[in-house]
Parts: sequence; C-alpha cells; structure tokens
Amino acid sequence: MILAIDIGGTFIKFGLVDDDFRISSQSKESTPTTIDDFWRILESIVSSFKNDISGIAIACPGKINSKHGFVFKGGLIPYLTSIPLGTRLSKIFQLPVKVINDADAAALAEARYGSLQDLDCGAALVLGTGVGLGLVSQGDLLTPLSVTQYLRAPSPQSLGQTVLPFQLGLFKHALFSLVANKGSAVGFVHEASQILGLEQDDGLAVFSALDDNHSGQLKRLFKDYCHEIAVLILNLQSFLKLDRVVIGGGISRQNSLIEGLVNAYEESFNEESELGFDPISIQSCHFHNDSNLLGAASYFASENAL
Repeated sequence: MILAIDIGGTFIKFGLVDDDFRISSQSKESTPTTIDDFWRILESIVSSFKNDISGIAIACPGKINSKHGFVFKGGLIPYLTSIPLGTRLSKIFQLPVKVINDADAAALAEARYGSLQDLDCGAALVLGTGVGLGLVSQGDLLTPLSVTQYLRAPSPQSLGQTVLPFQLGLFKHALFSLVANKGSAVGFVHEASQILGLEQDDGLAVFSALDDNHSGQLKRLFKDYCHEIAVLILNLQSFLKLDRVVIGGGISRQNSLIEGLVNAYEESFNEESELGFDPISIQSCHFHNDSNLLGAASYFASENAL
C-alpha cells in the first residue's frame, strides 16, 4: 500500500492506494494556517498508517523539485516556501517519499488510466483554491523540453491584422485572470454562497440553486466564471496543439459546470472565425478530485520501479 496525500489550499486529502490503484481509507483535514501545524497534521496522518504502507506519495501545489521532494513555493499556501518535504518525512518515517505538483499528478492519472489516455498532447486544469495546469503525452508528463514539439507554429493569418489583436487580447485576459486568481473554484463558491445568503460556503447548495434557476445574479456570476476558464483554455490552445482538456478538482463532479464551460468555450471560439486551429473537447477528469491522489501514487510507483 502507498499512502497518497493531496495538499490543497482548503483541505489535505489522503488515502491508501493499492497495486491496482484503488483508493481506500480516504479522509481529509483542513489545511492549517501555519507551518508548525502543517507538519503536525502531516506527521499525524503518516503515523496513523505507517505500519501498513511501503511509501508516501504527495501531490502538492506550486513549484516542486520532484527528484528531491523539495517545495520551492507551494502555490497559494504562503508558508510552503523552501520546504524539504520529501526529505523530512523520509527521515522521520524511514520510508521512500515522492512529491509531485498537484496538477501534474492529476494529468498523469488521467493520461495513464483516465480521460487523457493515448493522446499526443492533453491538458488537465485543476480548479481548486487556485488553478493548476498539467500537460501530458502518451501516458507521461511533458517536460519543458519535450513540450516544444507541441508548440503551435504561427499561422499565416496570425501574421495579419485579423487574428493577432484577438490573440493578444486573449493572452492579456488570460494572464490577468491567472494573476487575479479568477479561475479559483473556492473563490467562485464563496461569492456564490454570499449571493445566496448562506452562513458558510457550500458548493452543493450553489449548484443546486443554479440547477433551480434560483437567481439571475448567481447565473451571471456562474457565466462569468465559466468564461474565465474558457478563455484560459483558448489561450492554451493558441500556443499548444492540444487534443483535449480535462477539468479536475472537486467542482468537476458538477455536470452543470462542464456544460457551462463547454458553452462558454464554444461561444468564445465562435466569436473569431480564423483562429488557425479547430475546437477541442472539454470534459471532467475521469477520477474527478481523486486524480491528484492516484497520479501521485502512480508517479511514486513508476519512479521506484526505475
């Protein structure tokens, strides 16, 4: 058994993954606000399983040195900066530890077992506290070097005045959206919960209200949110020869989200007739929010088999 841990901005999720990549004993803890509490919770999780596991696989946001399990910067979790995550846990528990970026983990799980199998260039967008991106090809992660073969060459139209302004606008919009974290699923649910007057954020209640056409203001917020993600996808597609994009994170379980994203993508795509590429399919991750855990476990297994 491998203990897989998914560190998110809201929760730390974990579970045991067997040799057939089935998950059991799943649970979660609220992500703490301090590094001391983070270590305490993480070590407590591992301690509760240490007699049943052969290793630890961790999906973590931000910039990661996967070879050494070092976290340079943990995304939107401010205290995860220059953290020897893998080394520390390995020394304490005398177990092998592998750490991988969370979006890379989701993409890897989908490329090997899910909705990105057998593709030359697929992408996973993980919508959580922030927005993560993982790129894969034929069952493996694309590296900065290997991704170059899937960069889109400038089309003849892009050198003229018809498409270039749109593409520049697309890039600027997507860049601002990423900086402002407008693609945050947690942020969307928070704003939507406030519109509904809920005492606490509740994603299920939000999507139930959307399905019931509860509020015009809520529908406008949802449409704007889907538009932000659609623009990100189009922006990616303008630079990469993508075959498919899958949506991860807990919010990906909502069918109305995927429908909203597809509609927003098609609407934005049709606004410009000569983009130089064809539309692609957008769907949810096959494993939804479990993709991070399964991808981390799969990465652990493949690295330890070397």
